[in-house]
Amino acid sequence: MNANPDKENPNIYIEVISPKRSVGLIDSKVWFTNEGAIISKRSGESWDEVEYYKIDKEDADYIKENIDYKES
Repeated sequence: MNANPDKENPNIYIEVISPKRSVGLIDSKVWFTNEGAIISKRSGESWDEVEYYKIDKEDADYIKENIDYKES
C-alpha cells in the first residue's frame, strides 16, 4: 500500500456487533483519499494486527452516501 494513513485518526470507524450473539463481526477504520479510501480491518485481538485494503473512488463515495458523511 502506497498511502500512509494517520493510524490514530481515521475519518470513520465501522463496528458491527451481532445482535444475536453480542460479538463483533466487523471492526474497521476508514481513511478517505482523493483516489478512494483505505480500509483497515483488525485481524487480531488488538489494533496491532491489521490488514489494509484500498478501494476506488466509486466505492468510497458509496460508503459516504450511505452513512451521510460530511467532509470537514
